[in-house]
Amino acid sequence: MFRSLKEYPRIMWIICIGVAISAIGESFLWPLTTTYIHVTLGKSLTVATLVLLLQYTGCLIGNLVGGMLFDRWDGRKTIALAITGAIVLLLLMSLQLGFVQYVIFLVLLGICNGMIWPLQRALGATLWPEGGRRAMNMIYVANNLGVAIGAASGGLLASHSFSMAFLGNALTYAVFLAIFLINIKPTHLIRQKEAQKQRAAAPAVRVSMRVWASLGAISVGLTVLVITYVQWQTTLSTYVQALGVTMPLYSFLWTLNGLVIVLGQPILSWALHKSRLSIQGQIIIGALIFILSWMIISSTTAYLGFAIAMCIITVGEMLVWPGVPAIAAELAPSGREGIFQGIAFSGQSVGRMIGPLLGGFLYEQHSSDSMILTMTAISVVALGCFLLYGRLGRRSTPHDVSAAPPSL
Repeated sequence: MFRSLKEYPRIMWIICIGVAISAIGESFLWPLTTTYIHVTLGKSLTVATLVLLLQYTGCLIGNLVGGMLFDRWDGRKTIALAITGAIVLLLLMSLQLGFVQYVIFLVLLGICNGMIWPLQRALGATLWPEGGRRAMNMIYVANNLGVAIGAASGGLLASHSFSMAFLGNALTYAVFLAIFLINIKPTHLIRQKEAQKQRAAAPAVRVSMRVWASLGAISVGLTVLVITYVQWQTTLSTYVQALGVTMPLYSFLWTLNGLVIVLGQPILSWALHKSRLSIQGQIIIGALIFILSWMIISSTTAYLGFAIAMCIITVGEMLVWPGVPAIAAELAPSGREGIFQGIAFSGQSVGRMIGPLLGGFLYEQHSSDSMILTMTAISVVALGCFLLYGRLGRRSTPHDVSAAPPSL
């Protein structure tokens, strides 16, 4: 069931330790952002969702800018710049800010975070190119190990002071930066530098329309599933607390999410290995599991029911979230790992932009039932996108080139 740990290079373990530590700090904040704006700053749920829209617009910009800088400038300096910027912003946000200042810093933090997330995957793809799906899974599990630890303590910190949550996030980023700079040397990214030199010396190579369409299909599918997933952080957060669930119990749902990922990943990896399931099959099953989870949410108002739905949707997450960047890594030509991961992760950012606004509108203007039914229905759209990728992806390779589409 468990692969030999010797198969995973030391440099990947170092990356994953840093990812886990940074995720601990991130999870102090992101499940509670809506509550902070709604309760502490005294704004309506609609205003809170609009602020989240702005934050994830920043993430989208960060995804694309970070990916391009990783490929065309310097991967190590790009990551260091993004982490340093996040630390400075979090320190400023720990002060008692007014609403407008908070929103400005939150958007800038979104840009920095938007750069960090795909760059972690691009770094893994560059340092361990033969790792493929295993490299993405490894980073994914490390991230969620941090979430499992951070979500439990984040609610407790925030119940005392939101400033402590901001400072805690800044501290974990500082540790991540130290681990990164000490252990990831410029020589580790020689392959990336060589690819940059080859692109500079050779005529411009344009990736084919079929490859872009394949990447687009999985990115749109990811967008749709993230729209449904973020309801757990926004409208469902408000909904379950209106049903009498306390904030510590709500935060425990995210601890449960992380524990299922960490403890279930070895079993899931074994099952995928034994079944020889393709990455396309993996993400299709994940979409079906999302649909099942929303069907359960539609039929319960009990905390146990929400806990079961969280466990089920977590399995879908475990299949889709690492599956999409793994496909992006397969599609990416050498030296384009950053931008391909940036585009793939833009699906998450767009979903997080649209999801709170759509969910908040349905919840406040219609009903919780309307919101839940809509999320169930649009999960089917993601299934269609992943099936479309299957038709396009069978003939798409990273070496497939054409002069038709513009080069990024």
